[in-house]
Amino acid sequence: MKETTSILNKALDVIGVLFGLILFYSWIIFISSVKMSFFSETTVVNGNEIIIAQDWGQIDQWLEAGLILFFLMFGHYLFCSKNMSRIEKSSDIIGIKSSLIGFILWLFITIITFLFNITIPYSLNIGGGYIMLIFIYLLMRKNLYANSDFEQ
Repeated sequence: MKETTSILNKALDVIGVLFGLILFYSWIIFISSVKMSFFSETTVVNGNEIIIAQDWGQIDQWLEAGLILFFLMFGHYLFCSKNMSRIEKSSDIIGIKSSLIGFILWLFITIITFLFNITIPYSLNIGGGYIMLIFIYLLMRKNLYANSDFEQ
């Protein structure tokens, strides 16, 4: 019976992560649709109208890549929370919160640098954002274990 439960738990883990990927791609489609609907220009080239979205550089990069961890953890939590221990649930919740907080903080940084015409290379932009996410996750996790009875 334990093997069946273990296989079922692993299957739910995989399904949750795949659902998170679907949510992430839905986010990309949503962002692209909003940008094309509200922040685009029409130009005429050789008699043909072409709709071009505005280029926001590092803001676009972070909007498209920054929430993948959030959606993966959210999908995992959504499908697996019933079978998790209290520690695993808390760890997932901290991951969800920290990825959302880190995303918003790094988005502010990218907006400020964009407004001051400071260009951040793609790898530095995405890497810096994920370093911020990891830092916030470790900080929140440290506080959780310091203030609870989870210590082993």
